[in-house]
Amino acid sequence: MLLVLHFIRDAIPPSYYSLYFRIVRFDVSAMEKNASNLVKAEFRVFRLQNTKARVSEQRIELYQVLKSKELSSPGQRYIDSKVVKTRAEGEWLSFDVTEAVHEWLHHRGIDDYTYSSGDVKALKSNRKKYSGKTPHLLLMLLPSYRLESQQPSRRKKRALDAAYCFRNVQDNCCLRPLYIDFKRDLGWKWIHEPKGYHANFCAGACPYLWSSDTQHSRVLSLYNTINPEASASPCCVSQDLEPLTILYYIGKTPKIEQLSNMIVKSCKCS
Repeated sequence: MLLVLHFIRDAIPPSYYSLYFRIVRFDVSAMEKNASNLVKAEFRVFRLQNTKARVSEQRIELYQVLKSKELSSPGQRYIDSKVVKTRAEGEWLSFDVTEAVHEWLHHRGIDDYTYSSGDVKALKSNRKKYSGKTPHLLLMLLPSYRLESQQPSRRKKRALDAAYCFRNVQDNCCLRPLYIDFKRDLGWKWIHEPKGYHANFCAGACPYLWSSDTQHSRVLSLYNTINPEASASPCCVSQDLEPLTILYYIGKTPKIEQLSNMIVKSCKCS
């Protein structure tokens, strides 16, 4: 597959700095208007070594700041987190922000931005030494001509969703019901609402042409059909996922957050 790598190296300078969080903004207005050619987006931020840190490990959390009518209280969408060694040598931290950048490209502006929470030191001191280590985005895009050539051959496949697959007798790949109680099943007491949710999961065999999403999975399933003793075969995986909104408290302050890709809605063989 031919991909175009696009670097957005310079983040818009923040209006203020903090030892505990940093707001990073990128201007994507110069990018192509069509966001459907975005394959993957990666946010990279450099963690400086902190030899005087009081703790050996810290958790770095990445959020997308969502638009809000009240600018003083924008919403946040959790993206990812990493646990880092504070006294270890500096290193690049990479986060998958494909979904967030896809939204930015659709909205064509810089009002959406990424919020990085944690003890990430701002690059205020030693600017000369760390001038090449500013936060940046790495975008992987399909060339426009490749995107246009693929569109005529695209066909909408029937998803293996709840309405089609919730049958106990179904052995092939499909969506299965699964309810998770946060406190009982995971030992999580920090989520106030909901108490649990229908996460669902994908399971089942992937026979030839059973909702195969790529030529590779079709060939693999045919190979497995002809060679049943072979170990190589497509896997039943999630296709469409939806977010889950939760309520939790920091001290006595309630917080509402939307967790991405929490609910499986359909499956595919891949």
